[in-house]
Amino acid sequence: MNSLCPRILFCSLSAKYALYKEVERNALKFSSNVSVIGCDSNPNCEAASSVDDFIVLPNLKSINNTKILEVCKKNRITHILPTRDAELAFWAAKKVFLQKHGIQAWVSELPFIKSCDDKLTFFEYWEDSVITPIQTFQVINPNLYERWVIKKRVGSGSQKLWLNLSKDEAISVSSNLNNEFVFQPFIEGREFTAEAWVSNRDTCHGPILRWREKVVDGESHRTTLFQNIEWEELIRKLFLHIPGARGHCLAQVIVDKDDHLHLVEINPRLGGASPLALRAGLNSINWHLLEESGSSKYIPSHPQFPTGMSLTKINGVVTFNF
Repeated sequence: MNSLCPRILFCSLSAKYALYKEVERNALKFSSNVSVIGCDSNPNCEAASSVDDFIVLPNLKSINNTKILEVCKKNRITHILPTRDAELAFWAAKKVFLQKHGIQAWVSELPFIKSCDDKLTFFEYWEDSVITPIQTFQVINPNLYERWVIKKRVGSGSQKLWLNLSKDEAISVSSNLNNEFVFQPFIEGREFTAEAWVSNRDTCHGPILRWREKVVDGESHRTTLFQNIEWEELIRKLFLHIPGARGHCLAQVIVDKDDHLHLVEINPRLGGASPLALRAGLNSINWHLLEESGSSKYIPSHPQFPTGMSLTKINGVVTFNF
């Protein structure tokens, strides 16, 4: 693979045109020779006709090492960028194999990913971290809290989600559910996302903070950057609490009425509103390439970000407000 002409495979393209364009824009900071190739198992996915380059990658459940190498060699792929929760573990398990063939998978280590994916074990792993996760139960005990949240135990927190249920409502909903769901107390407050980039040397660069002002299906459709030095320091420690975080990571946090922080989840990947972080200077794609080229000295430890910059998504169209 030609390290001077990186070709990045943007996985699970779906409708992520805005994210694709910001990844491409960020990669071009490193070199004008960088290419970003969108891919999806659906040849007719929404963004396929809009991106500069697109290929079809078979469903991961049906693809083996031979097929992966065949696709990568045919398209001269040098880097893999997963963008969906369900594919992170797959690519993490392939990291060493891919490296032997000159391909870098930009993904955290497998144990770190697994600890984030399962909300029950997530609570156990991060229980003693600097930001306490929301208590999580496999079986509901209605006597503990007045208001409840019910969500899928594994995968995206926005799937099959019930918010702010009374005790009676929670009991009624839980009676029709299996052990694939978990129960949490409902915490009222403002929610923010923190995004950062973690190097191969376990250095956390960032974070950048943004309020989640309008959320649709778990994704911020209106979000605004802000600064809080104390919270930023906590987030840096948070991402390094469990070994194995690599690359772009984000955390969802609720701030209650007493200004106490409650950790909702950690996603070791780019998110739906990450175009704002990339546009504002969290140059995670460029920093990956700088690190690999031996130029880590050009990656700022504490990058400065503008406050008040925002992202709005309406009918699938993303706009930035400066």
